[in-house]
Amino acid sequence: MSDPLATGRTQLTVESVVDYVADRGIEVGGRNRVTALVGGVSGSVFLVEGTHRRIVVKQALDQLLVKDPWFAKPERAQTEAAALDLFHKVTGGHVPELLDSDDDRFTLVMTAAPSTWRPWKTDLLAGDFDADAARATAWVLGSVLANWHRATHDDRATAERFADDEAFEQLRVGPFHRTVLARHPDLDDPIEQCVRDLVERRECLVHGDFSPKNVLVDPIDPERGWVLDFEVARYGAAVFDLAFLHCHLILKAIHNVARSAALGQVATEFQASYAAAAGPALTELASSRLGWQTACLLLARVDGTSPAGYLTPSERALVSEFAIEMLSTPDRPIHELWAHLRERTP
Repeated sequence: MSDPLATGRTQLTVESVVDYVADRGIEVGGRNRVTALVGGVSGSVFLVEGTHRRIVVKQALDQLLVKDPWFAKPERAQTEAAALDLFHKVTGGHVPELLDSDDDRFTLVMTAAPSTWRPWKTDLLAGDFDADAARATAWVLGSVLANWHRATHDDRATAERFADDEAFEQLRVGPFHRTVLARHPDLDDPIEQCVRDLVERRECLVHGDFSPKNVLVDPIDPERGWVLDFEVARYGAAVFDLAFLHCHLILKAIHNVARSAALGQVATEFQASYAAAAGPALTELASSRLGWQTACLLLARVDGTSPAGYLTPSERALVSEFAIEMLSTPDRPIHELWAHLRERTP
């Protein structure tokens, strides 16, 4: 692990974060309780609770907390703050509010979700998850994502603000696509086409990590929730966000075969909602090579720098086999990908 002090930046701790928040002029009130939040790999995240409100403090790490060496510039915290602020203005009910951004210490402060909300990933990995609730959440997510893409589509000011490709390369294209390409040179044509899409296409502001682990949902009302983690945001190809979510839903369908049909319906609901809110032109852009992009991401979650930890060896083998098969044939619409998955799983 690199030493943050070597760059003159002090890493926040449970002991120091309350004083830091106070120095930034943010009042939470009364006696404070601090909890270090776990589960992420790219930053130190703290929940600070006071008598007046609950906030989250997030500081970007130089080296991600994974097995293989994985470095990314901490300035991505500035990108996250800008994206968080922009998306909150578009869909305020589904994004935290930015309270503070510290460019010197690569830290941001935002409102915290209600304590009863939980990660959507937790629900989807449950063997008996509520399919109706999951479809309701998926419909909301499709609409939220489409509204982000529509609000920023062909917008010059947004394109200029989020023109930095370095973090997206370090956190997505490099560890996912380029790593998979190096390990599967026989798939160079489809993977290189996917890489060109992500590197060259400039359509809208892309979240870059649109997955169930970054969605908090209200267990009482599945239509209430927030999307989190905007540090990979960049102006790029809309298809990436759709492929990212489909990839995670397929992984969970392979992991939980008994609920694979239900997860396929969740995916259908998400895709339909996106199309309804985005309109035909943007939906066509976002569907361009969606099958290959999803398959490439699937392969990256078993052979890339950040494998999906909940998959068993046999499940990883099935994901790899399925993804390679999809990348070895002409690109298919996403519904055909799901249909073929149903044929492949018991």
